Amino acid sequence: MVWIASRRRLAGIVTTALLFATHGALPAHAAEALVILPIKLLDTSGEPTDQASQHAERLVHLADSLAADLSRMGLYRATVLPPDSLRQACPSEDIACLLEAARARGAELIFVGVVHKSSTLILQLWARVVDARTGRDLFSRDLNFRGDTDEAWQRAQGFLISQIRDGTLDRR
Repeated sequence: MVWIASRRRLAGIVTTALLFATHGALPAHAAEALVILPIKLLDTSGEPTDQASQHAERLVHLADSLAADLSRMGLYRATVLPPDSLRQACPSEDIACLLEAARARGAELIFVGVVHKSSTLILQLWARVVDARTGRDLFSRDLNFRGDTDEAWQRAQGFLISQIRDGTLDRR
């Protein structure tokens, strides 16, 4: 009987170990609240066609998708700070005000993103994760992507998610 009980305990330990190995334990920062500020667009492409409404939709979708994916993956408790709320709280958008507005929404970390469209085909995404208390960069990526289409933006977002997932926040 003792042998059977020991074997069952061992089986339970092995099962638990396999669960952690296949699903992974949540990272240390999983409980942290990440507030995503509205992602901005800088368009210096000089294209004659007005794409403001398409870009506005893509920016909102990018922020919403980042929040959903980062939360679903268990990396952060991510939420988006709506642009109207931010404009009301920080009309000047100075750094101290942005930090305070995000902290008021419970942020421990803040995601700041800017997409720069320099031509029809070339876009760059500057992404930062900032400590909400100090304003110090903890994660920084400058990513280039080609094409100003929904598919190109979605691929860029997927790559950014993998960079955040695999990146390490600089906690020094």
